[in-house]
Amino acid sequence: MTITNPTEPARHRGLPNAGRAGLATVGVLAVAGTSLGLFLAQAPDDAATGLTVDDTAQIMEVDRLDAAVEELEFHDPTELAVFTYRGGSDADDQSLNRAVLDHARGSRPEWLSEDGQRWADGLFVLAVDPEARLVGTYFGDDRAVGDEEQLDIQEATKDDFRAGRWTDGAVAGLTDGADRINAPFMRSAGGLVVGIFGSAVALIAGATWVGVGVARSAGSRRMKEDADRRVADVKRDAADTERHAKRIPDDSRYGFEVLRRFDDYRRGVRELTELEQRAAQLAPSTFNRKPVASELTAYQEKAVELDHLDDAIADTAIFLTQDADWREAWARQVDPVREDLKRVTPLLEDELPEEARDLPEGETLRGFATAALTRLDKVQHGLERGEVSPDDALDALRDTRDGLSEHLDELSESVVQAVGKDETQRETLRTTLARQRDEARPGPSIIGTAYPAWAFFPVAAMSSGVSEGTQQISASSGSAGSSGYSGGSFSGAGSSSSF
Repeated sequence: MTITNPTEPARHRGLPNAGRAGLATVGVLAVAGTSLGLFLAQAPDDAATGLTVDDTAQIMEVDRLDAAVEELEFHDPTELAVFTYRGGSDADDQSLNRAVLDHARGSRPEWLSEDGQRWADGLFVLAVDPEARLVGTYFGDDRAVGDEEQLDIQEATKDDFRAGRWTDGAVAGLTDGADRINAPFMRSAGGLVVGIFGSAVALIAGATWVGVGVARSAGSRRMKEDADRRVADVKRDAADTERHAKRIPDDSRYGFEVLRRFDDYRRGVRELTELEQRAAQLAPSTFNRKPVASELTAYQEKAVELDHLDDAIADTAIFLTQDADWREAWARQVDPVREDLKRVTPLLEDELPEEARDLPEGETLRGFATAALTRLDKVQHGLERGEVSPDDALDALRDTRDGLSEHLDELSESVVQAVGKDETQRETLRTTLARQRDEARPGPSIIGTAYPAWAFFPVAAMSSGVSEGTQQISASSGSAGSSGYSGGSFSGAGSSSSF
């Protein structure tokens, strides 16, 4: 790795973010200054008046939601509600809309206007159905936003919801809603357009320059803080890691391979120390520069690598020598595989599109998962009785992972054929599935450390790939959010869309 000398003058050239903003302001003169001043002056500064969480699907972490809502600021005081509901496989586009209205009428009359025909003033409801994979947003008339903005708020939740991070998705939706509800013109899409055109090319260039600098500074700061924390852990554990490495039996297949990585660890510690020293010399005012951000990225990546590597070395020594703590070390290897095997049934029954839930490959995968869990139980018992060696246990774990990946690969192509109505749709699904598999980042493990090129297909990646692909297909087919409540005179503002 090439590391730039931090004392080079070029590394400290360039304006800090404040200087960038000043120069941009001079460039755009009064128009840009007025637009920016109006935008900043109209920032949200009202707190939510309250939060109600009706988590009938039992997927939310209410304490985290409460803490996040306390940090939100609205343009007008707004009452928040989060509603979760399991609609099942027979749900349609409007099922979540109906479910929210039925819940309000039956359990939350305060969510409705006095005549019961609209949502109550001051209200913003975020709803999610994890089974039907629908997210909805509903508003009192005095807090309503346009259809496109409703979809934008829903869109803010979807990356997290697709990955099963339900609380994170809810926080993202509430945060996006806080920015949009009753936003003044200068903080609306139209206001931004007027500001951009009014400030012309100079404003565009200046705002971009400042924005990139601010974002890069924030990202660089987060990377350095994370890397510093991990470096402290690596240094604290260095002596223990050396001791663990000396105890790894080199006649073990996995021990031999992990010991080869120990040389990488030693070199990495020296390199990480050098990177830490260089990072410490970087002035925060330079964090907005691309070369500095690149150097901090390298620092963080090396810190993460070594933080994971020393954990794996410790587990290797403890497990292969059957130390007193070997069961905990083994659990760190086997538990992620068990959890993936247990996710097979929800994948097949709830997460795949309905037309892909009865495929022969799915039933084969289900049988494999059931048998694999039984085999892992036998391996566990064999370890307890001394009838299975640690190496053989790791081999069994690796074979299980490989077998699961093969069955998921076979199922994924069958899903592509079942869901895709033409070759364009099928290729969309293949692309998203391949990307999700490639981007899967397994945690540190003995097997992964011994064989760094080893890769597998997690069930979560399969679920996310199918969900993302079908969402893209729906979007390209002109599928939009669903509004309305299927009959009756209710006319409250709100809509839902799939994720």
